[in-house]
Amino acid sequence: MNTQDNTARTFLANPRGYQVPLDKIAAHDIEKHDLVNGFVDEAKALSELHDEFKRKVFKSVNTFIADLFASYNVEIGGNKGNVTLTSYDAKRKVEVGVADQITFGPEINVAKELIDKVINEKLETLGEDKLLRQIVQDAFSTNSDGNYNKARIMALRKYRLASDSEDWANAMQALDDAIILSSTKTYVRFYERNALGSWVHIPLVSKSL
Repeated sequence: MNTQDNTARTFLANPRGYQVPLDKIAAHDIEKHDLVNGFVDEAKALSELHDEFKRKVFKSVNTFIADLFASYNVEIGGNKGNVTLTSYDAKRKVEVGVADQITFGPEINVAKELIDKVINEKLETLGEDKLLRQIVQDAFSTNSDGNYNKARIMALRKYRLASDSEDWANAMQALDDAIILSSTKTYVRFYERNALGSWVHIPLVSKSL
């Protein structure tokens, strides 16, 4: 961590932009100021390196795929899809692709009401089936920010044909209508086999300390 030489500066700017002489600032505040700025500078540099590396991987993989198509005298049509490249010894692999980013519109609340209605009607005939109720409650559980779990909501759609009731059909339609494809996100992932032969993800972001 670089700590600036106080002989080369005479003041620090406070939150209001006023220049405060160093001899009027507590030593620990100066140290904290330098600590924060040093780490933020390093973080920005690492972020730029990460971005450059990701762009390099995408460019190289796309070039490889284009060359591969060319070797078969085939032109690539449309957008390139997800692809996995594996090393010759099958001990390492690289995945690159595009993932859809999904959010839910207000129709999701309509779907929840309709599904609850169908489930409650089912329970009247099946008795107190806690498992069935728990599945629905888990699907519509929210995190601390009030957001639904996208994977669980999407998984409900595989039960589209589970009931022939009109409410269920409307609930599935509401689920479909609630899905908003907000954006797409490119990703690149790296894996390496461990001693047991299982794939181990090599994270590009730090794990929890």
